Amino acid sequence: MTVLHYDDLLADLDGEMRRLGERLAIAVPDDAWPRVVARCSIDEMREAHRGIEQLDHHFDGGADRFFNKGTNGRWRTVLTDEETTAYEAMVSARLTDHVRGWYEHGSLATGRRPAEL
Repeated sequence: MTVLHYDDLLADLDGEMRRLGERLAIAVPDDAWPRVVARCSIDEMREAHRGIEQLDHHFDGGADRFFNKGTNGRWRTVLTDEETTAYEAMVSARLTDHVRGWYEHGSLATGRRPAEL
């Protein structure tokens, strides 16, 4: 099983795409990589999906809202103090520090892939 973390994609989209491509045995010519990586950026995905009726119908702001800011962890700024306390208690009771670190920050920040946790 191969698991991706959004923070890893933000930190090293090219490297994480290459890792996934190797795992899935997808051969992409080296000269094509820059175009492939650019196509998978948040800005390119947003642009490619502008005007799609389903996104415009279901999301106020369409593709711009669906793909939003391309950041992770923004949920922390919308939780109340009680919700944050409940979250802290739940993850502390259920996850080891290594697993929690991966869930919250990804492999590149923790230096561990999920198979190593």
